[in-house]
Amino acid sequence: MARESKTDGKAKLIAVTGPTGAGKTTFINAVCGSHLRVGTSLQSCTDKVQTAYCNINGENITLIDTPGFDDTYKSQADILKDIADFLEQTYERGRKLSGVIYMHRISDYRVGGIARENFRLFSKICGEGAMKNVVIVTTMWEDVAEEVGAQRETELRSKPLFFKDAVDHGARMQRLLNTPQSALDTMSPFFEYAPKVLHMQYELVDLRKLLPHTDAGTELKTELERQTEQHKQELQELQVEMSETAARKDAAHREEMEDLRTAFAEMQKKMEKLDKEMQKLTNSTQTPRGRPQSRGFREILRKASHSLFRGRVDNREAVVFVRERGGAGCLSGDNLEI
Repeated sequence: MARESKTDGKAKLIAVTGPTGAGKTTFINAVCGSHLRVGTSLQSCTDKVQTAYCNINGENITLIDTPGFDDTYKSQADILKDIADFLEQTYERGRKLSGVIYMHRISDYRVGGIARENFRLFSKICGEGAMKNVVIVTTMWEDVAEEVGAQRETELRSKPLFFKDAVDHGARMQRLLNTPQSALDTMSPFFEYAPKVLHMQYELVDLRKLLPHTDAGTELKTELERQTEQHKQELQELQVEMSETAARKDAAHREEMEDLRTAFAEMQKKMEKLDKEMQKLTNSTQTPRGRPQSRGFREILRKASHSLFRGRVDNREAVVFVRERGGAGCLSGDNLEI
């Protein structure tokens, strides 16, 4: 496969997306003979949009490697902005994508809430009209028994919580085996597809929407608000447990206080991170550095800090259990369940 000139404006553009560790960069390197950096763990090595170039059967191809929304180092708001900037600039130059690949590990026995939310964001970026140009590629087949993988594949295709809606709107599913030929076979559908405008491109360029007002931006904002409400509830539960145990006196109070302080510190970090991400999304057109925390966020921490301080003064503490919520699809036996 000959390398394509990077200035070739006639090359087919194909974006490769999916969660960290699904094999996006490895796939691109296999198809293009490129040397994009590949991660060896679940830490992401793709923190910005990258491109690789090749020629397949006389067709010039540009594969676009995008960071996953579960990136190790960047927030979802930052990643969405990077992707939006790339898509907007591409469309403004008169270029359309011939297709989009979404990669999913078939070896995952669990499809968590984060993974499902990431696919919802992906769907909002593409839009229903572009789903016919989407191929959902399942990877890591060498890590599961064929019958187990086939059963999971059927569930992913048929359950509304997973890929059913995308498939119903024209997306196809395809297996990627650990061979060079399979990687090339994965590319074959895109030679049939006419380039399409993704929904986010239409919103940003044709409708002149700001990123927070696009469907993907609204989806992310809704998810961040859901997480905020979840953490508010957890802090309220924390305050109740602190008040209840403040009336107790026992020998275990010192150990319980350490547990309480640790739990409070962890919750504080989560809330601060969430608040910063919401600010980044809301101010994605111009994000001022050092912006103060929102009033609602400060009030939440003030109340929680007051309860913690009161517990210290009274020399009584509470054991706090901070629960992670947000539902995950998991396997019972070999089946994907909620």
